[in-house]
Amino acid sequence: MPHEETAEDEQSEVDRLRAENALLRTEKDLLLKAAIGFATDAGAFRRQHREPETR
Repeated sequence: MPHEETAEDEQSEVDRLRAENALLRTEKDLLLKAAIGFATDAGAFRRQHREPETR
């Protein structure tokens, strides 16, 4: 006989997945900020100031 999930089991799984999703979003935001910081330190966002081309 297959195992039937109860409403309580399903809600528990939903709660667990929501908590995991929140953690993953926090980690993603932290990693994005770190990547931007490293790129900025490496000069990846420096503007290249050039004179307009003349024809």
